[in-house]
Amino acid sequence: MKLKHLLLLTSIVFLQISFAYDVWNPKSNFGGVGRHRGTGIAIGTKGYIGLGHYNGAGPNIMLADWWEYDPSTNSWSQKANYPFPSYAATQFSIGSKAYVGTGVSAGNQFFAYDPIANSWTAIAPVPAGNTDCIGFAINGKGYYLNWGSFYEYDPITNAWTTKSAPPFSTSSWSSTFVINGKGYVKTGSSLYEYKPATDQWIYRAPFPGVATGGSACFAIRGKGYIVSGYIGWLSELTDEVWEFDPTTNSWALMEEFPANKRRFSASFAIGNKGYVGIGTNGTNFTDFWEFDEYLAIANEIADGISVFPNPSSNQVNFNIPENQNAQINNLTLKLYDISGRLVRNETLVTGNNVISTHELELGVYLYQILSEDEELRQGKLIFQ
Repeated sequence: MKLKHLLLLTSIVFLQISFAYDVWNPKSNFGGVGRHRGTGIAIGTKGYIGLGHYNGAGPNIMLADWWEYDPSTNSWSQKANYPFPSYAATQFSIGSKAYVGTGVSAGNQFFAYDPIANSWTAIAPVPAGNTDCIGFAINGKGYYLNWGSFYEYDPITNAWTTKSAPPFSTSSWSSTFVINGKGYVKTGSSLYEYKPATDQWIYRAPFPGVATGGSACFAIRGKGYIVSGYIGWLSELTDEVWEFDPTTNSWALMEEFPANKRRFSASFAIGNKGYVGIGTNGTNFTDFWEFDEYLAIANEIADGISVFPNPSSNQVNFNIPENQNAQINNLTLKLYDISGRLVRNETLVTGNNVISTHELELGVYLYQILSEDEELRQGKLIFQ
């Protein structure tokens, strides 16, 4: 009898599939040395971080190295250096190329990076260069905001055009993201939306967080995110993460950034995931983190899932709570016997799902509840 119980326990342990998903997940450290005021950008399915500087108590060391991150392998590889050491640059991506320019030692110069050729090529200089300015791209055009001046870049004509001046002057180390063909700029506690179709700026809900600048930023799943940054002036930092929803023009406080609080990190989005890395709090970091807003919703739902009765005889109830903020799609129940054989594969919906078990043999089973192939919950069931 003891041997039978031991074999049963071993089978259960062997069968368990443990997915340690959380909203924030650590990834492979950035491939270069620690730094801040670097450049982060995505091109297709790859991310890039480079440039930047570190100073501390010593001389100001400017960097030109350029690194590619592949999320499919969670690995970094070094690519062709930027044309010269620089930091506090502006960046945006259009199609299959990244565009990086201005910043320290660059003046009004801009360069295009081609990941296929792994090369940098000079493009038309922007009319007015500066440091710590912001850029974004919408519908095949690049945009560069230099304090109170605003320019549009057309890669087809390789030319810059002056656009309507914003109704504000951006402070240093502002943040930007793009959602559904509109650009958003957070400067201090203000948020503005730019509509390229009408060349118009609109004031949106003010930022309610404590970060006044130096934050990471990205947009995924139709929402924008502001991560960490400094409060007031450099030395005091925050780990707050705020989500902006343009459909409701509202902000929501998310799960805090789990690593060291920091300013001047680099960030980008690939698909439905955001990435944040490097930065400084006086110490320059190399750590790198992945954010999945979907998992925040999934975890909220998982916390409320109830499975009963257990043990059971003829049926089991899987009760899936409704989520007021978002919808979890493609919920699936997978039920395995102790040999690892899949015996049931059911679609679940929000509310109560009654699963009949009368045709299954008595014994111990394992279940998984998944959404889009990511596990929300797992557990053991006993049929008797």
